[in-house]
Amino acid sequence: MKKLFILLSVFSFSVMADIQEVTWQTLKPSVSEETIQLPEITEDQKQLLASVLHLQFQVDDQSKIELKKAVRALESQGINVDKTLKAREDYMALEKQKAESLNTEITGNNVRMPGFVVPIEFNGIKAVEFLLVPYAGACIHLPPPPANQIVRLSYPEGFEIENIQYPVWVEGVIQADIQTDEVYLVDGKTQLTMGYSMNGTKIERYYEQ
Repeated sequence: MKKLFILLSVFSFSVMADIQEVTWQTLKPSVSEETIQLPEITEDQKQLLASVLHLQFQVDDQSKIELKKAVRALESQGINVDKTLKAREDYMALEKQKAESLNTEITGNNVRMPGFVVPIEFNGIKAVEFLLVPYAGACIHLPPPPANQIVRLSYPEGFEIENIQYPVWVEGVIQADIQTDEVYLVDGKTQLTMGYSMNGTKIERYYEQ
């Protein structure tokens, strides 16, 4: 009996040792120290640039006239339209690269991490599919985080959420698996890009009550 207890204790320790505790920073590897400086422009100039972005794809004569007027107005204020739009394009591409950069080294690992769960699919009163996010209100009251800060969590056992403002600990096998899907949130369906997925084995409250 004593030997059995020792064996079970060793097994329990081994299982715990195989769980890697990770932080949200772990999921967000450093991509580049490069920064792109966007030119300082006024709100009116932003509106004119927005008009240029819209009108440059129109083919009717009136749109072409309006496009030329907007470009002339910006250039008269010292704004190089082509250079400014190129800087905007490069900035957005770099931000997208940073947002979708994944830590592939943790793929297949059994991990434990804290976060907040946003339910997206239910079985009765229990949620079985979630978004795991780093701060309360993400994707509902606040804009979604970058893709590498969203984990799509599957938990077939189901978890009854008392309050989305309460943090939890989640355990499971994680995959670096970027995907864009239509998910249902409280304010309706939305297209969302998620950087990771996890098959959850355990969800517990961060704070004992």
